[in-house]
Amino acid sequence: MNIAIIEDEALAAAKLMGYIKRHWPDANVYSPLTSIKDVLDFFSQTIEVDLLFCDIELSDGQVFSALEQLDLPCPVIFTTSYNEFWTNAFQHQGIEYLLKPFSFKRFSQAVTNYQALFRTVLTHSDFSSTNFKQRIIIKQQGSNQVLNIENVYCFRAANGTILAGDDQGQFHILSETNLSELEAQLDPNVFFRVNRADIININSIIKFENYTKETLALYLKGFVDILITSKTRTANFRKWLEM
Repeated sequence: MNIAIIEDEALAAAKLMGYIKRHWPDANVYSPLTSIKDVLDFFSQTIEVDLLFCDIELSDGQVFSALEQLDLPCPVIFTTSYNEFWTNAFQHQGIEYLLKPFSFKRFSQAVTNYQALFRTVLTHSDFSSTNFKQRIIIKQQGSNQVLNIENVYCFRAANGTILAGDDQGQFHILSETNLSELEAQLDPNVFFRVNRADIININSIIKFENYTKETLALYLKGFVDILITSKTRTANFRKWLEM
């Protein structure tokens, strides 16, 4: 486990690090990021992070001003003394919202939910395809359409809506609204999240090429749009292709 913490209160950061080490003794925990500048500098590097614990009110402003500029490579558990920011939190890959002061029991509930969603303690080979979503029901003009997951070439998130692009190049509006939750239900041997807004099916790839030094341009079957990998995900994308 590689874990990052955004927290500007030293005592709160120390307590959280104690909880993390109690739950994951072998976790690699990066030094707490205490400002918006620290957050932007940290994620400008190619660093593997599995989980982010994130305070909201920092000394130089709200953390959302930094997160809006980033393509986070991981889900977020927010930790805060304020309960009015939960809507914003879940728009920035939030999967849990811990109100300070929180107990180890409440912390454990949050990380248990994380493990249930992302299965990070297990390898891909521990699961058969039956553990993952096999089909999607799409409501359309009073009727229901069944779309098999194997026929979905990409999922795209935009303006609070998730679209499924099928192998015919058509897009369907889904009832799901959280791309991270949907990602956790997909077979990771077949689907990969290439940037903040796009998940692709490995069978959809025609070719890819260098876009910048740290990103790739992806060409998918039946789609005009070229998808660009984020620099925080490019290295893992290359590894995924070779699995």
